[in-house]
Amino acid sequence: MKDEDETIRKLLVPLLKERFFVKAFVRVDKVHQRLKTEGFLSPEERAIKHPFHPDIDVLYWPKEYTQEPEIFAAEVKYFRLKDGNVYPTIYEGLGEAMMLLTFGFNHVSLWHLFDPEVDSETVSRYRDLTQNLINDTRSPVNYQSWLLSELPKTTMVSQERQPTASERIAHLMNLLNQGTFISSVTIGLKDNPLVNRWDTRIMRAIIKKNYRMVK
Repeated sequence: MKDEDETIRKLLVPLLKERFFVKAFVRVDKVHQRLKTEGFLSPEERAIKHPFHPDIDVLYWPKEYTQEPEIFAAEVKYFRLKDGNVYPTIYEGLGEAMMLLTFGFNHVSLWHLFDPEVDSETVSRYRDLTQNLINDTRSPVNYQSWLLSELPKTTMVSQERQPTASERIAHLMNLLNQGTFISSVTIGLKDNPLVNRWDTRIMRAIIKKNYRMVK
């Protein structure tokens, strides 16, 4: 993969689309400006003071919900080699994930993806340092990490011919892996402690209005 954008588009979004409405690379500043121009915002929403950054790498919510959906957001960092060094740096992403809490999402995550070129020692060190930092500081950010090879592929059994036994087994195993992935990014996550603050409620309302989520 070339960068985070390609990884998100080609790997993460297709996996999440199985169960969720998914939006990637959300520019909240543009969302706010457009809704404001079109007259869809309340006076409170128009006047909200927020930097509207960072952009949201991955925003997703269930396709089926009643009245109020759980909203998930993730900051994604894809570690790969660049000029012989691991890029980006390990500390990038955590601050952005913390800022996502101010948008009023129910759960915010930091996802680390590792290219096969990154050696196993570096992968272990980055995983341990990040997880320990989040745990020991009691950060409300949820942390997950995967090697690219660990992510399931979104595949379909061919309808043009009868699949072989090995193809059926591979397809079933992949469905199981997809379910495991979905569980890891939705179940048992820490809640956003800012979700009921007045300003985060306004930011959440703006995003819900833009994507026509039920109140």
